[in-house]
Amino acid sequence: MAGELIMSEVSSSKVFNFIRINDFFSTSGQPSKEEFKKIKDDGFDVVIDLAPVDYERYSIQDEPGVLNSLNLEYIHIPVDFKNPTSENYDEFELALRNFSGKKIWIHCAANYRVTVFFSIWAEKNLGWTKEESNQLIDEIWKSDPNWSMSEEWKNFIDEMRFTQIA
Repeated sequence: MAGELIMSEVSSSKVFNFIRINDFFSTSGQPSKEEFKKIKDDGFDVVIDLAPVDYERYSIQDEPGVLNSLNLEYIHIPVDFKNPTSENYDEFELALRNFSGKKIWIHCAANYRVTVFFSIWAEKNLGWTKEESNQLIDEIWKSDPNWSMSEEWKNFIDEMRFTQIA
């Protein structure tokens, strides 16, 4: 299976909603400063953050500074949870293209935004099927029985699959 998730023990695997996709990509919710140190120790080169800054709810103080001190590249693409856009996705795709071959950690507040963005990208670039892509999305989006995907996100996925996938 092209999109089979690889689950292995790495020191950073304790991060909230962690998923190791393959040797180059891992995703999660917001890591702490200490967890970023473990992410660096695990050999990651780049961190892509899809969450808007919200210190009261889930962001850490000065994430760019923390990552700079660890010699990790930082890309911030703030995606409004109530309004993901094709422009957000285009920035995400560009970031992954610019850091091709690097080990990349992608996070947001709880890994909801990330699983959608990465799955769409994986369909286009890694040959994942829609079913494989949905498996990754469901791992997070269906992990809480009291939570369901909004129409905005369902429409976003449909739009991106229609316009982005050849």
